[in-house]
Amino acid sequence: MDDKKVLIVDDDEMIRRQLGEALQRNFFNTMHAGSGEEALEIVQKEKVDVLLVDVKLPGMNGLELLRKVKVQSPTTEVIIITGFGNQEIAIQALRQGAIDYIEKPVVMDELNAALGRAIESMREKQDLVYENTILIVDDEETPLRRLKRSLDKENYSTFTATNGMDGLEIINNNKIDVVITDIKMPGIDGLELLSRAKKMYPDIEVIVITGHGDQEVAVSALRAGAIDYLCKPIDLDELLLSVNKTVERIGLNRTSLYRNRELKLSKEIVSKMNEELERKVTERTEKLSETQSQLMHTSKLATLGEMSAGLAHEMNQPLNSIALTSENLRRMKDRDKLTDEKLGRALEDIEGSVRRMARIINHIRIFARQESLKFSEIEVTEPIEGALSLLGQQLRTHGINVIEEYADDLPKITGEPYQLEQVITNAISNARHAMEEREEKKIEGYKKELIFRTARRNGDVCISLTDNGSGMTDEQKEKMFQPFFTTKAVGKSTGLGMSISFGIIESHHGSIEVDSELGKGTTVSLILPLKQPEKSEE
Repeated sequence: MDDKKVLIVDDDEMIRRQLGEALQRNFFNTMHAGSGEEALEIVQKEKVDVLLVDVKLPGMNGLELLRKVKVQSPTTEVIIITGFGNQEIAIQALRQGAIDYIEKPVVMDELNAALGRAIESMREKQDLVYENTILIVDDEETPLRRLKRSLDKENYSTFTATNGMDGLEIINNNKIDVVITDIKMPGIDGLELLSRAKKMYPDIEVIVITGHGDQEVAVSALRAGAIDYLCKPIDLDELLLSVNKTVERIGLNRTSLYRNRELKLSKEIVSKMNEELERKVTERTEKLSETQSQLMHTSKLATLGEMSAGLAHEMNQPLNSIALTSENLRRMKDRDKLTDEKLGRALEDIEGSVRRMARIINHIRIFARQESLKFSEIEVTEPIEGALSLLGQQLRTHGINVIEEYADDLPKITGEPYQLEQVITNAISNARHAMEEREEKKIEGYKKELIFRTARRNGDVCISLTDNGSGMTDEQKEKMFQPFFTTKAVGKSTGLGMSISFGIIESHHGSIEVDSELGKGTTVSLILPLKQPEKSEE
């Protein structure tokens, strides 16, 4: 059998392993790569039939890899894996030559349909013939060999088993299209084999063999999902006719599945094009109406937008891990291969992924929805930790060393934690851009560093953030709190972050101090009172 080569590209090793195990059953030879660069090297050295690639990859992303592979190996079919809701990226991939896309968490039926379309496309280009696989199960060796010889002559790929348990094992490890099984067998009989096979893989077709006069048993088999039945002694011409009709039905079902998928993709592309046209018309006719509340909202959206790519990747990885682990558990259970050790390891993977997602979801949900001031007693470090939980991965990705120097036994302050977190998030973003600007000057021995400190100051509490970036001139320091003022390139900033931050700290009856030296770095200090003044009653 000419196994097709599938290259799985994902930066999560567990996801690569789970996908690989699932694809090997379908007679695919799988190769693995953890990055776009590694995948491109494999494509340059070996013939790859299908590339299964995650959009979010370190370095070269999935779309860039798609473009390069289509230049390097035009016959390679590409299936893109996107995060849930990233339909725009998926359609962009289809326009650039991908044959299909699937969303995380990966559903195996959808993946199989996408792979089926890819192989169908390859057959059309290369004039290949699909080789259907048939499993014959009978506890009598003589009729088993006789049926196999007959089907081999018709160019079917045949497997054999002498009992139901071995038959289930073959079904689980190989993509079987048709099962031909005797009804009466010791242990697992044909009806139970039919039931279990259909439960494991609903698309499998089953032809049962009954003894002469066992019409009642045959009817029971048809009701349980068998496509046909044959009576002993087997007429080979009748057998081949039944098998050919079954294979024809499988082909029609596959064609229908693929055409429905193509229709869905076409509708999505047309819908997205219409949305783009409508958006452009709306953008040209709408008038901007800025208010203070809109400025606050815009600043928050800009912050969330900068974090979105990292957050989506952080969420999709554990979610996909859970889905693949659960699928693997089900398959191992169905074939009685689930050991306590494997179950324990899988549960640990799932529990860790759930805890990771819960922390991220809860934090970003509150951050995104927070609109009004809700003051409470909080630890001084709470807004710092919140900002780092959202941006910590981004800082590590950009090679920024974070140092935390917090004073001991600081009292709690009264404040709105998520708006203070927004102030710190804005300051982190500015510091990162300043350090990247200085890094571009190729200063020997320069290492990016961001220091967070807390301290008491004259009855108040001070939170400071110090970077060793490019620093600011006196003129820039004077203008930094003005709305729409920015030192960043056009399109890199709204210029609202520090003006919004100034308003938030002012609403806390505090102040912001900035100490900066050109070429050496900047320190932003937030001075906050321990308690908010009582509101006067009118």
